Amino acid sequence: MTQTTGLTVRQFEREHVRLPIELVIAEQHAGQVRFSQSSSAAGRHMIRGLAVDISPGGMGLQCAQFLPRNCEGTVRVYEPTGTEGAVNDLPPTAVLLEHRVKVRRVFLLDREPTYAIGVAFVDLKPGIEKIVASILDRFGSADPNPIPMKGASKGPGGGGHA
Repeated sequence: MTQTTGLTVRQFEREHVRLPIELVIAEQHAGQVRFSQSSSAAGRHMIRGLAVDISPGGMGLQCAQFLPRNCEGTVRVYEPTGTEGAVNDLPPTAVLLEHRVKVRRVFLLDREPTYAIGVAFVDLKPGIEKIVASILDRFGSADPNPIPMKGASKGPGGGGHA
């Protein structure tokens, strides 16, 4: 009889990036997630944050809102704006990647609050490896500490934990 541990294991090594993101909660998961008007969420079912690591299998995100495990949505990764930490005031820039994702891990990093959220790509698009490689060629970083979000503490982030 085969037993499993229930652990989610990564199939790809993630590499560090610092790129602004938006994550729009999928309609079928919108009932799980509803941000109040007083939150720093970008919309009723949309958050903004940073991609802190990426691989062809998924990404690590840093944001101020909690998302439950198994929640799904569409993440958009944008070119950097040049304004460090201005995540919530993100002006539209070129979209580098747009893909359906599922939340796999969530950690509270700071009491501000700041969350590290690990997402896996759902139904991998053809050519995702090339898209990720292109992003890493242009924006990859050896520094595992993400850019602090506007209003977040200046301490180390959770690169690689999500």
